[in-house]
Amino acid sequence: MERPLMKKGKRRNSFSARRARSGLYFCLPFLLGFLLFFLVPFCQSIRYAFSSMKMTETGLVLEFVGLRNFKEALFTDPQYVRTIVSSARDMVVQAPIILLFSLFIAVILNQKFFGRGLARALFFLPVIIVSGVIVEILSTDYLSAEIMSGSQSSGLFQGLGSYDILIAMGIPYWLVDMLVPFVYDIFNLVWNSGVQILIFLAGLNTIPKQLYESAGLEGCTAWEAFWKITFPLISPMILMNVIFTIIDYCTTSVNPVIRLVNQQSSNMNFSYAAGLSWMYLLVVLLFVGIVYRLVNRRIVYMEDER
Repeated sequence: MERPLMKKGKRRNSFSARRARSGLYFCLPFLLGFLLFFLVPFCQSIRYAFSSMKMTETGLVLEFVGLRNFKEALFTDPQYVRTIVSSARDMVVQAPIILLFSLFIAVILNQKFFGRGLARALFFLPVIIVSGVIVEILSTDYLSAEIMSGSQSSGLFQGLGSYDILIAMGIPYWLVDMLVPFVYDIFNLVWNSGVQILIFLAGLNTIPKQLYESAGLEGCTAWEAFWKITFPLISPMILMNVIFTIIDYCTTSVNPVIRLVNQQSSNMNFSYAAGLSWMYLLVVLLFVGIVYRLVNRRIVYMEDER
C-alpha cells in the first residue's frame, strides 16, 4: 500500500519541479540581459551616488564624498522632495483609475462577440508599438506648434496647442475646456492599460466555467457572479497589476522625478543624478512594500488540485 503512495508523491514532486524549471526558463532572458548589460552600470551607479565627479586633464575622476549627494537632495535641492510628493499624489489618483478601466475592458473582451480578436489586439497595440521615438512624438505637439506659431508646444494628445486650434475654429472655450481633458484622459488610460488588460484576461480565462454554471442554476445574477466568483478569483491578478502599475508609472519618461534625474544627467551631474535615482528607488520599494502588505491580506488563491 505504501509503494503507490510513494509513486504518487514522486509524481507530485516531479510536477512541482517541472513548474519551477518552467518559471526559471521564463525568467532566464531577463536574468541573462541583466547580467550582460545592466549589472556593471548598476554597480557603477552605486559608486557614483557616493562620489563626486570632477573633470581633470586625465579625464573624469571620482572622489568619495559619502552621503553628500543624498543630503543635498533632501535638504538643499528645493525641487526633489516636492517632485516626489507630486509624483506620489498623481500615482495615487491614476493607478486606481487605470486598474478599474483595465478590469472593465478585460471583462468586456472576455465575452464572445464578433471581432473580439481584433479588439484585443487594438487594446494591446500601444504596448507593442511603444518606443522612444513614438513617445517623443506623443510628448511634443509638432502640429500645433507649426499651425499656432508662438504657442506653447507640448504633447500631441496632451498639449495646450490643441486648445488654441479648437478655439480658433470658433468652438466655445467652455466646451473645449470641458471635452478636451476628457479625451486626453481616455487616450492616457488606453495607452497605459495594455499590459493590465492582458493580465486580467489571463486571470479570467483560468476561472472554471463550472462555477458560473452552478451559480446560474442557483439563480445567481451576472452582477452577483462577478462579485462572488470573478472578483475574488482574479484578486491575485489585481495584486500583480497594482504593483505593475505603480512601477510602470514610477519609471515612465513623463514621471517628474525621472525628468529631474534626466535633467541632471544632461547637465553632466552624474553623481548627483545617481544619488537622486537611488533615493527614489528606495521610496518606490517602500511604497510597493506597503501596498503589497495591505492588498495581499484580501487575496484569494485557488488551490492546485493537481
